[in-house]
Amino acid sequence: MSRMTKLFTTLTLIAILAGAFAFAAPRALASDGTFNVSVYHGINGKALGLSKELPVMAYVYRNGELLATLPLEFKDRITANLPAGNYTIKVFSTELNSFVPSMQVGPVELPEGIMVRLNAQLGAGGAPDLVARVK
Repeated sequence: MSRMTKLFTTLTLIAILAGAFAFAAPRALASDGTFNVSVYHGINGKALGLSKELPVMAYVYRNGELLATLPLEFKDRITANLPAGNYTIKVFSTELNSFVPSMQVGPVELPEGIMVRLNAQLGAGGAPDLVARVK
């Protein structure tokens, strides 16, 4: 798949998810039943012997049901306001054709009014890791 096709596919998916996610820039915390999340793909795949872009799919589950599947590549960032609930996020490597156990968060209850930052990075020993920070 060409880079332009990947870009068009990603932009189309983001536009479709905008309605489902109430896609928006971070805003002041409010009592509207949502929390803010930012996901950043910070792993250059070359460090793992894979392509630099290291394409992955983030599977987002809310209350046990698949909410969204998000394509991400190196240096991509997605920010959204999501409804409070019980979340699990699993990362699937399209190059390895498998889920990456070290890249899973949850299940965890995420209440309204918080800010969650998820950063994919290389951890101890160069293993991929999904680091979660809550404010």
